[in-house]
Amino acid sequence: MSGGGGNGGDRATAAFTAVVAVLAAVGTLFATHRSVNALSAQTQGLRFAQQASDQYSRYQSELVRATIYRATKQPASAQAEERNSIAIYAQAKTLETQAQRSEDRAEGLLQSFEQLEVATTFFEIAIAFASIGVLTHIRAPLWASGILAIIGVFLGVAGYLTSH
Repeated sequence: MSGGGGNGGDRATAAFTAVVAVLAAVGTLFATHRSVNALSAQTQGLRFAQQASDQYSRYQSELVRATIYRATKQPASAQAEERNSIAIYAQAKTLETQAQRSEDRAEGLLQSFEQLEVATTFFEIAIAFASIGVLTHIRAPLWASGILAIIGVFLGVAGYLTSH
């Protein structure tokens, strides 16, 4: 990454820039993957929440029927409805828990996505600074490019590990 006009410095800068471009592409790939998985987890969470809501409605209707049976002096039917309602309530609670887990997973994936996107942006800025350094033959943009790339690597690794 030297700013000198020598051929060796240009090759090193070109190789560095190519590596940073690959890191940016990999960051974009992982970020897109996390985004799609987050949307999938959110959709699954919504589906579970809707199913839980349906089960709670079913549970309430079972309780209403049990109350009607008790009022009409049909205790056996009332007990049967109450037994059914307990199983339905348990199923609704399970679905509600699954919905919460899906939402938590989606949140983690979105955090990972955001960090990977920031890392990719650092890589892209590093590429721009490297280009400026090559065009102007000034070392400062090349050093800035290296620092930005290192920051991008740390953010990328942190972003990748966030959802694991």
